[in-house]
Amino acid sequence: MNILLTNDDGIDHPGIQALISKLSEEHNVFTMAPDRNRSGFGSAITFLTETKATKIEKNIYSLDGTPVDCVKNALDYYCPFEPDIVVSGINPGPNLGQVLLYSGTVGAALEGRNLKYPAIAVSVASFDITDYSFAADTVENILSKINKLNIDPSSILNLNVPDHKKFKNPKLKITKTYLDEQNKVKGDFLEDQKCLEEGSISLSPIKLETISSANLKGLVDFLNEF
Repeated sequence: MNILLTNDDGIDHPGIQALISKLSEEHNVFTMAPDRNRSGFGSAITFLTETKATKIEKNIYSLDGTPVDCVKNALDYYCPFEPDIVVSGINPGPNLGQVLLYSGTVGAALEGRNLKYPAIAVSVASFDITDYSFAADTVENILSKINKLNIDPSSILNLNVPDHKKFKNPKLKITKTYLDEQNKVKGDFLEDQKCLEEGSISLSPIKLETISSANLKGLVDFLNEF
């Protein structure tokens, strides 16, 4: 598989280094990540100024830009092959709820949507994590089966892994994520935060919706006031 790797914590962060090491064993990997920590940049891009890429070694580059800049530049100019998927992370700390709006990890994955496979944003639910090997192994396990996945590639997968030293042998569960507390509904799927609290791996589908279909009628009614 052809994989484009990025993150928001910088090219030297152990999270992305764990992914480079693991995924390069079985896949064709190109990495472009920020030259320093760019956490919280969401889907921001660099505007009106040029970005500069620095080659670290074959197929590994840093960029003095945002996580989304990295994905855009890699896809448009630097990656020597057509990626099948973008993998973003591994982020220290979970990406859940409203945090998704600000997360550079998630923003980069969203920029990488619409490839052959849905992009994956990867986080570990611990800010003190030092060993990212279990999360990297989890990503590889998902990639080994992703050709069986039947979802819209314009969606992304938000993967949150618990601290494997605190929770032994966590199981993967499909979850829902909510941007707002008031929108939570009971159903067949576990909420992502509760899943992590129980010590399981959370995998949620995320999709950008440009139209709020439920509110179209309300706008039509408003138009009648004019």
